[in-house]
Amino acid sequence: MERILLKNCWYLNWQKKRFSRASILLGDKKIVAVSGTHKTELQAGKSINLRGKYILPGFIDCHTHLIAMGIELQRTDLSRCTSLNQCLERIYVDLKENNMVFAVNWDESNWPSYRPGLLNRRLLDKLSRKKPIIMRRVCGHLAVVNTPALKKIPKKTKTIDYKNGILYENAALYLNEVFKPDKEMCKKAINLGIDYALKNGITSVHEITNPESFQLLQQSKSHLKIRFSIYLPVRYINQITEAGFLSRLGDERLKFSGLKIFMDGSIGARTAALKNCYQKSRKRGKILVTQKRLSQLVSQAEKNGLQLMIHSIGDRATELVLKVFENTIPRKNPLRHRLEHIEILSPAMIEKIAKYHLIASMQPNFVHRWQGSKGMYQQHIGPAYEKMNCFRKLLDAGAYVVFGSDCMPMGPFYGIEGAIRHPSSYGRLRPIDAIRLYTKDAAYATFDEDILGAIEPGRLADLIVLDKNPLKVKDTKKIKVMMVIVDGRIVYQRGV
Repeated sequence: MERILLKNCWYLNWQKKRFSRASILLGDKKIVAVSGTHKTELQAGKSINLRGKYILPGFIDCHTHLIAMGIELQRTDLSRCTSLNQCLERIYVDLKENNMVFAVNWDESNWPSYRPGLLNRRLLDKLSRKKPIIMRRVCGHLAVVNTPALKKIPKKTKTIDYKNGILYENAALYLNEVFKPDKEMCKKAINLGIDYALKNGITSVHEITNPESFQLLQQSKSHLKIRFSIYLPVRYINQITEAGFLSRLGDERLKFSGLKIFMDGSIGARTAALKNCYQKSRKRGKILVTQKRLSQLVSQAEKNGLQLMIHSIGDRATELVLKVFENTIPRKNPLRHRLEHIEILSPAMIEKIAKYHLIASMQPNFVHRWQGSKGMYQQHIGPAYEKMNCFRKLLDAGAYVVFGSDCMPMGPFYGIEGAIRHPSSYGRLRPIDAIRLYTKDAAYATFDEDILGAIEPGRLADLIVLDKNPLKVKDTKKIKVMMVIVDGRIVYQRGV
């Protein structure tokens, strides 16, 4: 492999916690040298003058549904709609050219005049009583369908309000198993998702998907431009243990990392399990896995060397998870089990997360999107919203914290902006810390801390080139990803 010399650049030096001037030599998929350490080796077949640009380790997105996002990019996108009427108009247009419409990413917190309950099966039936219509919320935990779509869903499916055509939790999350995208759509989805990731400087993803998509990734492995660590739904645990799978089966490009468990829903769908009731409601969400069943799953995972990724948003759900872990896992958590989202935490929970070395896998883009004054969190939770997503409190307690996007949206700088502009000192981070949780510390979640996340000789050459210093720029939206390098090869360059 040809050696490449990146010269006249600034790289993020973790030891000094700032950018240092350097030239960086890449070869054989790795960082060979950084100027000042092996000057005699800084010779290459190709030299690139970066003219003072800034280099970071490639971003590691610790929670993605990249393939599902790629499928959604081929569907009716409602993310920019600012009212229910706009959503309906978009669906009506697409109905003219399609036998069905699967619309995604609507978010009623962006609709200033929406009245709860207005969106239901009867409203969608007015658009069509012949063609199926599905509207799935941005969180994925809630969907609304018309009568033709409802008829196609198996009748024994739980968590469905048949009268209003509203689907909750698994009924909404696994709609792709009812309205299945074909193989070509899935292949295209992989490429669309990878392209989207690269444009945002993401070189590794912790991808939650299904066995069929995992198989497609294996078939495409030699062409994958980014790294995939795969997490499968826990319902496959018996097949996985019978097959003898262990976490970290595979290599640096594509590996199986563990299993995903859903403990509750989402704040937006009002299904996350809270200790207190939602605003203007008597409901507190729902626990989806009993304590007994969770104990069985954790014990089975521990026995078979499987890492768990546990979706837990509400404080009631997280309290239950911590109670199970307290009695089930070794104190230092050698399998590095993860808690996903954990948006609402008490001081006691923070202490236990740190004590048991659990990984807090969190999404700072949620702060950017929903944690402002009068935002969705405040509407649903009330005054306690400011203390949600308490990144700083967790770090101060000594907990492992890593960042991901959940593809809402996939964009590290969008999330970093949320972390550094957090409305409370409970969560607010310095730019250097927010970047670290998306790079160096993120590698720890999949046991990659010795090969990814830092610009040092011997590490894999996954780098991104930026036009501005991300530690000093006041508006991260102005930062442009100019180049992405994976395994020492340029896989993305921004057009002029």
